[in-house]
Amino acid sequence: MIITRVQRGDKNQEKVFISVSNTSGTTITTGYGVSYQLGASNDGMQAQLASVAANGFVGVAVKDIAINDIGLVQIAGFVNSVLLSNVGTSITVNAGDPLVPAPAGFASSAPTYANSGFRMVFASNVPVAVSAVAYASGLIKMI
Repeated sequence: MIITRVQRGDKNQEKVFISVSNTSGTTITTGYGVSYQLGASNDGMQAQLASVAANGFVGVAVKDIAINDIGLVQIAGFVNSVLLSNVGTSITVNAGDPLVPAPAGFASSAPTYANSGFRMVFASNVPVAVSAVAYASGLIKMI
């Protein structure tokens, strides 16, 4: 686990990261939601795309994580890149809207216990409208 701390006069936000192993069978792209892959080996290291997981959301991929590779997932703090899904139509995402993992990134909808995993992403720096996949930033809040 990596925890960055804010120092006096530092403009950077506090952030928390974990290392995971991508066992999902597909690359986890920057900005996608990530979930632990629970099953025979609950080691806290195996992870997959949150959109295909029945388990709770863990965090957001910081960089692309190749199949069977190890990469960083941000689990708390301000995240620079959150991939927004247009969920098949044009949508508007407002600053402060809650985001939940969707098939192609995150979608703006009311999170439930099952898809939040006690963590929620709140949108910031959003595009005017999302008619295709786009990036925003967000705040991962541990509840």
